Amino acid sequence: MAGNRSEKESGNKKSKKKSFSTSSTITYILFILGVSLLLSTIAISVANDMFGLVQDEAIVTVSLTEGQSVGEVASMLKKEGIIDFKWAFKLYCSLKDTDEFSTGEFDVSSNMDYGQIISELKRANTSTTTVTITIPEGYTIQQIAELLEKGRVCGKGDFIEAANTYDFSHDFLKDVPMVENRLEGYLFPDTYEFYVNERPVSAINKMLNNFADKYTDAMLELTQEKGLTIATVVNIASLIEKEAYVASEQATISGVIWNRLNHADKYPYLDIDAAIMYVTGHKEKLTDEDLAIDSPYNLRKSKGLPPTAICNPGIGALLAAISPEQHDYYYYVADGTGAHIFSRTLEEHNAAVAKVASQG
Repeated sequence: MAGNRSEKESGNKKSKKKSFSTSSTITYILFILGVSLLLSTIAISVANDMFGLVQDEAIVTVSLTEGQSVGEVASMLKKEGIIDFKWAFKLYCSLKDTDEFSTGEFDVSSNMDYGQIISELKRANTSTTTVTITIPEGYTIQQIAELLEKGRVCGKGDFIEAANTYDFSHDFLKDVPMVENRLEGYLFPDTYEFYVNERPVSAINKMLNNFADKYTDAMLELTQEKGLTIATVVNIASLIEKEAYVASEQATISGVIWNRLNHADKYPYLDIDAAIMYVTGHKEKLTDEDLAIDSPYNLRKSKGLPPTAICNPGIGALLAAISPEQHDYYYYVADGTGAHIFSRTLEEHNAAVAKVASQG
């Protein structure tokens, strides 16, 4: 009986061990299946996100500024509902050697895959959509860049970088040094048709080609006859463009500038505050601190012309720079109506300034 009991107990223990082993195996299998299911679900979700699948279509305009990191861009896309996994997008960018994007505004869709999103943010697509943009006379490179960015042509930072660093082959630029704002004055103000997401170099070439067309052979011949360079004409024309509020005074103001340049011993400074505004920002009124800045664009302290043009002048200002009105004025002051009072002497000028001040 004792032996039978022992065998029975032994059988029970074996049965329990077998039952426990079977239970553990089932639990392990279920765990593995659960983990596999979880991983496969995550993998499918990441894949869907990466390839833009199973998404409700949402188009969002995102604005990128210069210097934003991939992580910051990923966070923005996540916040806007374009992507679900920031880490996956960052990893994809790393695998594609993408560590920076263009600046500007971009339309991105939740249906885009990661590659399409990156291409859009780098403006790598070849859009056939065009936009018509008018560049006003007197706009600076900075203002043109902002206008083109707003019009979805190209990013402001990309445009300025191309203008400052690309070696354009136009003849009138051959003697223009590769310095900052070197193209100021040569981006001819006009109405243009650009492609959306156009390469900055291509957009700039359109404006430079237009300048070459507008600066006619007759103008070039007259420039050479007077012993001038196109660079000098453009520089003076930019000052005229900013100073003359009414077109009828452009040639008169040109005459004042030329009178001072031709008598630099007595009038060493042009005293044109528009050049100061070029570096301080376009303010309605300059402060004493602005007027005292140490800059070659401060024509109250720096002799002669500024180092570059201060805007992009129109054809009227260019013609006025080549053919100034002949007179003996050396001063002028805005009269508050858009016109100017011109004076021959400092005494006359001071009286005109006092008159304007008393009326204002």
